[in-house]
Amino acid sequence: MEAYLFMRHAKKSNEAVIPSFQIDESAGKRERTQMALILAAEKLFGDYGIDAVGLRAISEAAQQKNSNAVQYHFGGKLGLLKAIFELREGQLQPARANLLAQGEVQGRFRDIRFLLRVCFEPNFLLYRDHHEIGYLKLHAAYLSTHRPRGVQHPVDYDSANSVSYRQAIWLLGERLAYLGPKRWMSRLESVGTMFLSVFIQHSARKPDPNTSLDELFEDAIEMMAAALTAPPGYRTPIS
Repeated sequence: MEAYLFMRHAKKSNEAVIPSFQIDESAGKRERTQMALILAAEKLFGDYGIDAVGLRAISEAAQQKNSNAVQYHFGGKLGLLKAIFELREGQLQPARANLLAQGEVQGRFRDIRFLLRVCFEPNFLLYRDHHEIGYLKLHAAYLSTHRPRGVQHPVDYDSANSVSYRQAIWLLGERLAYLGPKRWMSRLESVGTMFLSVFIQHSARKPDPNTSLDELFEDAIEMMAAALTAPPGYRTPIS
């Protein structure tokens, strides 16, 4: 899929550059078809939910005459979902690697806010710089329905596209080991949902020139850090 990447420069020189996608008409038919299906499915899954979207609808949205195109290229809906995740996480991986390299030099591997930035800033830049909300909406749908069923994300296995993401999560887990693995993972998924909700809601509102996206992101980081580090909650019996 690398043939479909082109670079747009981020607004600040010290920020990572997030590549964006376009379908390269000079690529082979198979590659063009796969990319068209991926982009169509990402939008439909995000807008309507993963379960609600049929494979025929994806083929039609991708302008494919073959109604079985998804099965042919990806084996089915879950294979297509995996392809979306791998493509997008590969797109964001260099930015996360760059942040981790900075963090190692600056000695910030125990800084919870910094590690959250490694996890979520590339997704934020994808929205801010390219106005792409589809992946965030898809991710929200996945966390609501398919992750609870055990459908894996590239952070759950040895994917080359999630190396830096997995390292950041591991460092966060080490920092928050006092929570215990079950509570820690539950909180990580919850703050991920918090991040997604902030920008999905923003994308649905009327444009507001007085709203700074950068400030909104920094506020989200503060909220997520507070949620991750809150004392464990215990139910007190009512006497």
